Amino acid sequence: MTKQLPIFIIMITLMIISVTGVQAQNNNWSYLNAIKFPVKDSIAAKPYLITVDQNGRVYVISSKVDDSKAHNAVYYANKADTVFKLFIDYDDNGDSDTSKGNIGALRGITILGNDVIVIASQPYPKTKPNTLAALYYYPGADTSKVERFGFNIAGSGYGTFLNGIDVSKDSVVFTGVDFGTSFRLYNFGYNSKGASRGSYIPPANNGVEPGGPQTNGLDLIRDISLVPGVNYYDSSKSIFYTSRNSISSSQQTGGIAVWQNGTQILPVNFVGNRVTDFSGYLAFMNSFPYGITVDGKGILWVAGVDSTRRWVKGFKVDGVNAEALYDLPSKNSTDVADPNGAPMTGPSDVALNKEMSLAYVADRYVRAVFRFKSLTVGVNESNGRVYNFELGQNYPNPFNPSTLISYTLSKPSYVKLVVSDLLGREVTVLSEGYSGAGKHVEVFNGAHNPSGIYFYTIITPESKITKKMLMLK
Repeated sequence: MTKQLPIFIIMITLMIISVTGVQAQNNNWSYLNAIKFPVKDSIAAKPYLITVDQNGRVYVISSKVDDSKAHNAVYYANKADTVFKLFIDYDDNGDSDTSKGNIGALRGITILGNDVIVIASQPYPKTKPNTLAALYYYPGADTSKVERFGFNIAGSGYGTFLNGIDVSKDSVVFTGVDFGTSFRLYNFGYNSKGASRGSYIPPANNGVEPGGPQTNGLDLIRDISLVPGVNYYDSSKSIFYTSRNSISSSQQTGGIAVWQNGTQILPVNFVGNRVTDFSGYLAFMNSFPYGITVDGKGILWVAGVDSTRRWVKGFKVDGVNAEALYDLPSKNSTDVADPNGAPMTGPSDVALNKEMSLAYVADRYVRAVFRFKSLTVGVNESNGRVYNFELGQNYPNPFNPSTLISYTLSKPSYVKLVVSDLLGREVTVLSEGYSGAGKHVEVFNGAHNPSGIYFYTIITPESKITKKMLMLK
């Protein structure tokens, strides 16, 4: 039987548990350069969401989503390029900016192998009284072989507009949807070219995003990201993420949702829960799209524009709790400013190549994409940056049953991170061995331990720090 602490001990403990401020992120990234748009497109191109294919080619969509003067267009850049090349401009070919076209505003892009998939809302005058959706599929990134899907085009189930897009290894597209403030799935695994290809996977409505129903199209799911290589077909342990902006800075409906317990053959079972972090970065305001991506290590990357902050961070997520682990350097950041960082003013999305050696940030205000290089080094090397030796306060605290514990090493070192109980008995060793300089995050799961006060200690050859935490079941 689990023993519970007396209430007065719990109250006293809550009062004395220390709370630390924002920790310096692990800036193991350096800013390389900006990829700009052709001079002739400097006004027409307004980057929105981006993706990277298996060969390292970056694709970015320009969109009218919040600027009627922008063109709906897709651009690409190879690894060494500093200027984007035009993939397709829907304004120039008549597919958008008309009452007869198929595209009103581009709203997402993803890659399946070397195939490019783009989603959009359809022009309102064509589809009123409702705003509907379209999807364009380019096999082999060949614009001459386009397959079109949507209302009065081809396929089925495109009856409401879509936001954000990602695709599983089984060729099933996941996308956010305004109707029901939820998500939908479309199957591109079929061989036929008729209505079955790209068809909608029921049910029509899944669970509502944790912020509740959207309000007049102001606080929508804006982006979606799957975990690379995960089995979404029949594994109910698979998860994916959506991002949503709030109605306003004072009406908090937005943030990150983690969806779990479902599969792509039974998507009705997916349930969304809000992800939170200690520093409040994931409490989104009314800007959008707050683009997201998940890298091969499961790190959730988020691009954010808040009232006073411009940031792109990588978060380690444990269930519904997150801790910022990486911070892409920016000159204009108000919390972790870097004079050698990118001149970011309006980061809208972030993407990484499959090797996770390069990161790309689309900036809607600067109208460029910034390229960053990973500085990940061996534990016996140094990347030239200076860190403070710190042990962060665990988050959340109190917790049940797991919590995130962060620590920062000033230099590469042997480190042991251990959890012990009130009697000093070792409960578990979270980390032991050599680690590089910078920030690290570990998860303590106390599912098999009783409620109570615990201590966590970081030990290096030169220092030792201990902090207190409380588990309440």
